[in-house]
Amino acid sequence: MIEPKEHAASKEFLALLISGNRLACSEFIHEYSKKQTIQELYEDIIKKALYEVGELWENNKISVATEHLASSIVEAILNELYGKVISEKRINKKVVVACIESEFHQIGIKMISDVFEMNGWNSYFLGANTPIHDLIEFTRKIKPDFLAISLSIYF
Repeated sequence: MIEPKEHAASKEFLALLISGNRLACSEFIHEYSKKQTIQELYEDIIKKALYEVGELWENNKISVATEHLASSIVEAILNELYGKVISEKRINKKVVVACIESEFHQIGIKMISDVFEMNGWNSYFLGANTPIHDLIEFTRKIKPDFLAISLSIYF
């Protein structure tokens, strides 16, 4: 059976992530970004690889340290790609993007924030573990058109 190209690419990226080779991961993504849009890259490569990292961790096939390293590498790469994310086309729309208090998984919502930016929005990415009171106050101050909140495990 022949694997779809993006599936093979996500598996290759996953192997680089698990090895902890930040430079190789960065080079891989930058090379792939020449062939795909950033949005496709996020969906077809990064998201799929990170889901697999999560499954490997859940099944005790990798350590928490390896999972954290993979996440750290991806966050660094997202920051590297930011120049390609900003759209020249700007619209008069604002979004506040945050993880709620006690939520530390911010990569997915960061990619959502980037997609808003790609579409000309002004995105205010607050990141992980945003205290609810501060999120409410910030939202009142900014008066966004949209509020995007992320949580993966709610207790």
